Amino acid sequence: QLASEISRTSTSTRRYMVPTITMSSPTLRVRRLAKSMDGSGQSVGISSDGRAYTWGRTNKLGQLGRRSGEKPSKKPHPAQFVDPDDPSRTVDNVKVVRAFAGGNEEAGHTAVLDSTGSLWLAGTDRWQQLGLCNAALGTIGYTWDGLWKEAFHRNTFVPKLLSDVCCDATIRDIAIGGDHTLVLSANKRDVIAFGKGGDGQLGLAGFKPWVSAPVRSKELSSRKGDIAAVCAINHCSLTLGNDGQVLSEAGKCSKRMSKRYAAALQYCQKRAERDGLVLDGGEKYQ
Repeated sequence: QLASEISRTSTSTRRYMVPTITMSSPTLRVRRLAKSMDGSGQSVGISSDGRAYTWGRTNKLGQLGRRSGEKPSKKPHPAQFVDPDDPSRTVDNVKVVRAFAGGNEEAGHTAVLDSTGSLWLAGTDRWQQLGLCNAALGTIGYTWDGLWKEAFHRNTFVPKLLSDVCCDATIRDIAIGGDHTLVLSANKRDVIAFGKGGDGQLGLAGFKPWVSAPVRSKELSSRKGDIAAVCAINHCSLTLGNDGQVLSEAGKCSKRMSKRYAAALQYCQKRAERDGLVLDGGEKYQ
């Protein structure tokens, strides 16, 4: 069980728990950990040399970013990254700096940012929640073809859209919902949303598409104040201000005060604090 594989030790004045994952050889110490809070059950650990290791209850929809059946899903193993120039191959030179995981009991997808700022995604893509927008990969519209991606694919569409929207393709934050994804621009104003939108979680001002390619969210983006971070809890989308408090919401957020939603929101707020996106002890992060 994972409990026997992962031991947690506090190494920070902020009391963030850094896991130590014991593998057959050698012992891997993870400097960052991301886990799904919505039921899909996957986790991502980033080692000191920037390698991503994934594990979880299952990998049946590719949410671990590695080929199904090759390794037990409940044990940490390296994620795989598809060569952007040759989809039949994988590359091992991707240095991961941040990871994000989400989904629900029937789905799951995962995103990582590498040291160059590139966005990579893996997992369920039935609702275009990977935002790849590539017909050759079967990622256009609602589909059962190419239902999931078992390795991480680099997303080139979202950075281009960010550049077109705000002249800066740099990504500040990412949130993974039940079947949708949010990406916050470095300008702290524009939020890109994609995936399932039937509950209004994409924030498209009353328009609730069955499925949507990446698009600027009118309800979640800001024309005035800064957005420090984004959160996604199942079919609910949220933005946080510099103080870590909720600025805006879209979708099915009526249960936000339930214990489950409160725990997921707290996890997102702590993650944003850890990443230096929101206030921490009176100090303002940029």
